[in-house]
Amino acid sequence: MAPRQSIPIREILYQLSPYQQDIIRQSFTNAPKTFLHFVKEKGVGLVTFSTLFFGIKSWTEYEMQQERLAERY
Repeated sequence: MAPRQSIPIREILYQLSPYQQDIIRQSFTNAPKTFLHFVKEKGVGLVTFSTLFFGIKSWTEYEMQQERLAERY
């Protein structure tokens, strides 16, 4: 067996100074604007993808269910 070597564990404690807390507040106040910008850029693609994906998935599940019901009787 190889001898165990100690691995130094270094922990760095970060504290947020009162001067930096203003930066955090700005990110929360800009959140609605950032979200709307994201939706304007990628919203059409996300809606198209989700419509195609979930639409096809729900249609195939419906058809499979109809086949199962048809085989019963």
